[in-house]
Amino acid sequence: MSATDPGELDLTQAAMAGDQKAFGQLVARHQASVRALSRRLTRSVSDGDDVAQAAFLTAWRRRSTWRGGSFRAWVCAIAYREFLNGRRGEISAAEIEDQAGVGDDTGERVDLTRAMKDLDDGERVAVSMCLGAGLSHGECALAMGAPLGTVKSWVLRGRAKLQKALAAYESA
Repeated sequence: MSATDPGELDLTQAAMAGDQKAFGQLVARHQASVRALSRRLTRSVSDGDDVAQAAFLTAWRRRSTWRGGSFRAWVCAIAYREFLNGRRGEISAAEIEDQAGVGDDTGERVDLTRAMKDLDDGERVAVSMCLGAGLSHGECALAMGAPLGTVKSWVLRGRAKLQKALAAYESA
């Protein structure tokens, strides 16, 4: 769903006006992508879920600050700020296994988790937002407070590093 989708826009406007049911529907629609982003940022399942929950609570409390656009991009930006506010976690072997259990092919999930860990912070965040959460480069740049060209470079470099790392895992 996009910000231009009439159903999504109507739902978002109702939620921002204080409609708890509409906000709950938006949470249900977007929680998977916000949780996935948060887990990638924190490198932890439990910390990522905490960041996602905090992001939705903050979004509800600060709904008057929404200025239009994509609800998902807005909440992902809030999640990123929550992450920066000290909710960084370290991934453990047990959590890699937990993350692996979520996907269909556990080997591929573990490989991706390990490859993401090796990215620079900017690359990991930009790849997570743009490729993982589906935000545009512009939305990611706004969320990160970074220049658009920098975000594009992070995504390109991060994607190239991931492809190289995953190719190495496949040949091993």
